[in-house]
Amino acid sequence: MTAEPDPLPGLAPLQRVMLWDSLAAPGAGHHVEQVEIVLSPGLSGERIVAAWEQTVARTEALRTAFLTTNGRPVGMKFVKPGNLLDQVQSVPTCLRSWLESDRLRPLLAAHEVPWRAVYWHEARRFIWTFHHALLDGRSIARVLHSFLQRVNGENADDLALSAWREPTPDMIAQACRMFHDIKETQETTTLEVSVGPAVRSLGIDFPKRLESRAKLIGVTAATILIWAWGQALAEATGVDSVVVEQLRAGAPQPGTAGFTMNTLPVVIHRSATGEMIQSLRNLRARLLALREIEAVSPDDFSPGIFPNMDVPGTSMIMIERATLRHAVGATDLIESLVLHQGKGETLIATAYLLPDMQLEVEGPGRHHLLAAWIGVIERGIDPG
Repeated sequence: MTAEPDPLPGLAPLQRVMLWDSLAAPGAGHHVEQVEIVLSPGLSGERIVAAWEQTVARTEALRTAFLTTNGRPVGMKFVKPGNLLDQVQSVPTCLRSWLESDRLRPLLAAHEVPWRAVYWHEARRFIWTFHHALLDGRSIARVLHSFLQRVNGENADDLALSAWREPTPDMIAQACRMFHDIKETQETTTLEVSVGPAVRSLGIDFPKRLESRAKLIGVTAATILIWAWGQALAEATGVDSVVVEQLRAGAPQPGTAGFTMNTLPVVIHRSATGEMIQSLRNLRARLLALREIEAVSPDDFSPGIFPNMDVPGTSMIMIERATLRHAVGATDLIESLVLHQGKGETLIATAYLLPDMQLEVEGPGRHHLLAAWIGVIERGIDPG
């Protein structure tokens, strides 16, 4: 009898949180991602199916299952996927309802990969539904890029499993010193509840203006965007400072696909117009300091040190280099690519720098906060 392989090492902190949510409510669609691709005419279904099967065979993350003990996530292991891709001729009568229902179907069965895929031949439509804890954003793009390379008849590299890097004792001690007083700055706020994202693209010239202004001040474009989000949130809720969770993806691991994301809190103080430049530089210094401890999670702290990020008024911000469609490329192979996500109540601000500075806000007060965010960014670029 062949022995089972040893479990794979450590889940990332945010990965554990996502799995806990889904295991607690298996039919709620928590943290489910769904990619819908309409491929170009002339591509045979056989080629598309073969490309996906090759991608699964050459991508370690697509051959892993999550391990649980007493309903708690404890690790991963390699498994042999069952049916790699369902093939259907016709699209369902109500595609939107089908997609929504599919996102609510549980994905965390024991000893099975946490994803499924279907291809509708007549419409050349490929649907890949997976648990977000399996792949972070840049890994989703890498997997799809490899898949489309194979659809195009090109060779694509193997993708090993990305590894979460555990924090060192020195890193934890440094983080404790940094976070010791954060809890004292947090204030409870209330915003009007709303559901779904508010989205706006600012144009292809906007990223250049932003980069130029950031260089002049001595910060980065991401610093301005994060600072502006904090200012908008503070202004909208009438507080002097906010605690924002910033998404950290860790050091790049080329040639891999997996999940290495974490979030760390950063305090953003409301600043007057004349204080903007110094405020931006101070924030840049704090963000650089977070880079040194980005593997530290709430579980690594003594009780009472890490701030409570579950109170009203907190939010998460993500700065992405490009939209998924732009990052994947292969525009001659696809007519459309859409990422559908399960709806949530968390207030999330996302900025995609390329190709045309797309900003999204999801959660309470989304439309008002998106407009306020854009207004602060504009003032930061052209202070007058």
